[in-house]
Amino acid sequence: MEGIIFIILISTFIIVIPIIRFVLSYKVYKNSSYYETTQNSYWSVHCDSGLYGEYSLYRYLQLFESIGCKFLFNLYVPRDNDKTSEIDVIMFHRKGLFVIESKNYSGWIFGNERNKQWTQTLPVGYGKSHKERFYNPIMQNATHIRAIRKYIDDTIPIYSVIAFSDNCTLKDVTVKSNVIVTYYSHLQREIKDKLFEISNYSMTPELMNETYQKLLKFANVDEYTKFQHISDIK
Repeated sequence: MEGIIFIILISTFIIVIPIIRFVLSYKVYKNSSYYETTQNSYWSVHCDSGLYGEYSLYRYLQLFESIGCKFLFNLYVPRDNDKTSEIDVIMFHRKGLFVIESKNYSGWIFGNERNKQWTQTLPVGYGKSHKERFYNPIMQNATHIRAIRKYIDDTIPIYSVIAFSDNCTLKDVTVKSNVIVTYYSHLQREIKDKLFEISNYSMTPELMNETYQKLLKFANVDEYTKFQHISDIK
């Protein structure tokens, strides 16, 4: 009898713990500014690697909200050529804007700041690997920043950040400029270090809010704009 009770207790424990974890995770998500800003459903985020990467990145930076920072996600900013730049995350801080390109990748990453293409190497078993090329994310983010610059006060500093998932390894990545290239888990520390270096600029709350409102219109765009962006980059 005791054995049966023990089995029932263990089975209940196995079933209940995942349910509790899900409820807590769902509640945290629904109370986040990520959800408030994007209105993406919990399931859509957890079923889309790109969106999940952005949300994971936001979770590492969420602490900055306690000092007045704001965030925008998935912006489609018009460019001069009638195309749009898709920007993953912008963090608004009194010392400037951090434009963050999220790369939720796995495998090994190789790249030089000056090369147009970087390489992702993925294991395929039996000691073999498969290589995928992707556009230099530093150049990609530079395009995003140029698009943003047209719509905001030209005195506001903008900092470029490339954040890779901790599921990958930055095996050989060469960067000599001030662009931050790091992992999600190192992002908070890297941005804190950058902020410590900045002593000659401080945005007023009014200017920060004005800038936020100017760029807010490029978030939560309609499906046609998203479809057109995808068509343009193919």
